[in-house]
Amino acid sequence: MFGFYKDFSPGVFKQRKAFWSFCLAFVGMMGYMPGYAQQPHAEVHIDSTQILIGSQFHLYLDITWPSSYRLQGYALPDSFNHIEVVDRSQADTLSTGGLWHFHQVLTLTSFDSGRWQIPAIPVVLAAAQPQDTTHVVLQTDSLWIAVQTVPVDTTLPFKPIKSIRQVKLTWLDILPYVLIGIGLVLLVLAIIYVVRRRKHKLKPMQIEQPQQPPYEEAIIVLKQLQAEQAWLKMDMKAYFTQLTDVLRRYLERAFQIPAMEMTSGELLEHIEKQSLLRMHRAACEEILSEADRVKFAKWSSSPLVAAHCVALAIEVVEATHQAQEAERQAAEQAVALKTVSK
Repeated sequence: MFGFYKDFSPGVFKQRKAFWSFCLAFVGMMGYMPGYAQQPHAEVHIDSTQILIGSQFHLYLDITWPSSYRLQGYALPDSFNHIEVVDRSQADTLSTGGLWHFHQVLTLTSFDSGRWQIPAIPVVLAAAQPQDTTHVVLQTDSLWIAVQTVPVDTTLPFKPIKSIRQVKLTWLDILPYVLIGIGLVLLVLAIIYVVRRRKHKLKPMQIEQPQQPPYEEAIIVLKQLQAEQAWLKMDMKAYFTQLTDVLRRYLERAFQIPAMEMTSGELLEHIEKQSLLRMHRAACEEILSEADRVKFAKWSSSPLVAAHCVALAIEVVEATHQAQEAERQAAEQAVALKTVSK
């Protein structure tokens, strides 16, 4: 028995004391870890500690906080301490086990050589309950980035500035312009074709009815006006307009006078020049003057004058037609006599 005690006396007790001390420390750490995991904290790290000037590197920001808080934001300007923020990725937020996790990647660069510090980033958390005004400010660790220039051998002489090289054109370079030119030419030709086709589009054929001789056309209408006593049924202005139009059309067709486009004065001048019409100038003037007064001066003509005017028009048409017929027959006889004498 004493031998057994002797075997485990001073060295054995020291080993047991060390063992129990380790167990107590381990249990204490295990009890502390859950508490630490529930504490909000923010971490940053970069994927490179040195870059070439103008190159890019990434900064990874991770924030963890319990559900009793909400992330209000963090402060990192777009440019700081010779470093510029090129891009901020879309943030990822995940909730697991009563904790919120925030992750974002920032792309940074620098155009100044040197060793620059990325300062600690303040992160602000606010209480999740609106009535609670508690705020917690976290700080990340500061980091350093070394920006190096491209090594230059100063022992070599400076190279001269080279002139701009002319690149030879190929068919692939010219082809788009050729196709555009051909397309524009085709477009212009198509427009010209459409315009010309519209201009030369065949109009539907109109079958013209054979016209009556000038005398027959005029005398039929004039005698119809006289027989129906149109001046009693029509407005005086409309009556005299139709009467003078019939007379003018007769003179235009029978004597090749542009009577429809002339004023009354111009028409009377042409009548004076025609030998067959000269003796009827007074009658024509009386009809045209009365018509002008009714149409333009709002003259109220009487039925007797209206009937007299249509009778004068009939007289002019019949007399001039007979004169033309007599002249035509005389010319035919002269031609026949001349032929017989030969």
